[in-house]
Amino acid sequence: MIYRLKIIVLLHLIVGLLCCRGTNSIISEKDQQILKQFWQYATKHQLANLPVQERIIHIAHFFLDTPYQSNTLNLSQKERIVINLHALDCVTFVENVLALAILPQYNSSNESIFIENLQSIRYRQGKIEDYCSRLHYSSDWLYELQQRHLLQDMTSTIGGIPFHPNVFFMSKHYDRYPQLQQDSTLVQKIQKIETMINQRSMYYIPKDRIDQVSQKIEQGDILLITTNIKGLDTSHLGFAYKKQGMVYLLHASSTEKKVVISKLPLQEYMAGIRSQTGIMIGRPFSQKHL
Repeated sequence: MIYRLKIIVLLHLIVGLLCCRGTNSIISEKDQQILKQFWQYATKHQLANLPVQERIIHIAHFFLDTPYQSNTLNLSQKERIVINLHALDCVTFVENVLALAILPQYNSSNESIFIENLQSIRYRQGKIEDYCSRLHYSSDWLYELQQRHLLQDMTSTIGGIPFHPNVFFMSKHYDRYPQLQQDSTLVQKIQKIETMINQRSMYYIPKDRIDQVSQKIEQGDILLITTNIKGLDTSHLGFAYKKQGMVYLLHASSTEKKVVISKLPLQEYMAGIRSQTGIMIGRPFSQKHL
């Protein structure tokens, strides 16, 4: 009897390791169903044979009309990898699409690799230590992923000018973040991260110059939208979607409450939003997986 119990426990451990490969994640049945549909979609469109940026556009299209929902990652005080494919905000939309785009193959056996990719994309050095391990500021996220050769910051090359954000929003407004409110040591960590960000050289393309450089923006580039909101570097992000030579924004929209392609070209779209000042551009490296 004891021997049988040991075998059962061992089997459960093996299944858990195969499903999560070192992560804390449990994928819900709803998200498992979405993944099942995605594997079929990926096979139909032969994504494994496409360059990463073409994959990105196909995968982003798969998520069109997915409902918008903010604050999906803060499910507990203890930081852990969260998988949510059924409701997305602008950040989790980009993270999930990129994590799927760099898979080596497209079938259910790659589920654990998708989870590993997502953790690597979402966290500093791909490691979960605490709330501050998550890459909260998007310019910091772009910098980190460039250091690990997942993305290349193309902003300066495409025609960007110096960008000098003074980030302090999270540490100053720590009471808006339950994790920071409950642990003052995390506020100190965030302050150090903000200081580090403010010491970097950064570039952005002002929104009234986007049309001038649109030919240099490629399909599937990641667009980080800079802001004049005090204490922040960016306020939104999505993917470049090119149509008839014009750049549109493929993104999870808080206004339209779902994943959409902007009705207006990017420059015209941003002209109507006073807080948006320009863009930074991240481009995936040519390798297909981590």
